[in-house]
Amino acid sequence: MSSNLYLKCRFNLNDVHEEHIQNNLESMRWDELVSLKRKLYNHIKELTNHIIEIERNQFRFINENIHKEKNILNNLVQRSKQTRTETQTNNSQLFSLSEKISQSKNFLGMMEDRIPSEKEEELIRTLQFNQKILDNKEYTNERQRNEILTLVKDVSMKIEAIKAVKTIKDQLLGFKTETDNINKSLRMLDEERISLQTKIAEINNNLDRLFDSKRRLSSDHEKYLNEYNETITQLDKINARLNLMSEMRQKQRQEYGHGLPDDALFRVKETAKKKLESGSKLTFEELKLLYSEKGQ
Repeated sequence: MSSNLYLKCRFNLNDVHEEHIQNNLESMRWDELVSLKRKLYNHIKELTNHIIEIERNQFRFINENIHKEKNILNNLVQRSKQTRTETQTNNSQLFSLSEKISQSKNFLGMMEDRIPSEKEEELIRTLQFNQKILDNKEYTNERQRNEILTLVKDVSMKIEAIKAVKTIKDQLLGFKTETDNINKSLRMLDEERISLQTKIAEINNNLDRLFDSKRRLSSDHEKYLNEYNETITQLDKINARLNLMSEMRQKQRQEYGHGLPDDALFRVKETAKKKLESGSKLTFEELKLLYSEKGQ
């Protein structure tokens, strides 16, 4: 792999083996290492921007939306509980009204045979007329008085029966109005319950999507951090390599002046090291260079 091709690679160091990295670094010249170091610095800057963007903005944005959606969900759930309570209350009231209606209808059924054929107004006039006779003692004898008393009593009972039936019928009308209003409330509560269920399902879907996004963002954040750490490690190795080459450059100039090309001594030492590792025979100068205290 040539140095130019290496410099074009994306610095995803998770995909690069340690030995492969080291081999590529050892094959690079000073200017190539400096160029790679510059690229790594730029890459670290990009990674840092990504990490900061996730930590300061994207995480905050998602968390704020999760908090907002949870508040909405909590309100919807509370309202849903209220609608169930109101529905139960209305059903209890409806049941109570149903019993009252049944009782009133039973009462009317019993009163049907007792309802007089006369009109209430006629009965009232008859009552008033006979009561006046009693009050003024216009009867001729005790027998007539008792007959009038019996008539007044009968007429009074008929009037009370008519009034009772009228009262029950009025109550039934009131019960019907209450029943209609409660049924209307129940229909509205049922419609609201369906609407709330739909909204709760939507909020839950929104929360699922937000948590999925947060997990993906956490994964991206971790990848960026890992790549950042790997890039820092790579940068440290390049700096160590440059430091070593700088020391050898200084040694070369001290011992040989500027007559040799830059890094010539360093290249000789690198070649000698590889020959030693492979078991090849080294020259005296190579051995001297490897084991010289100045060359360490």
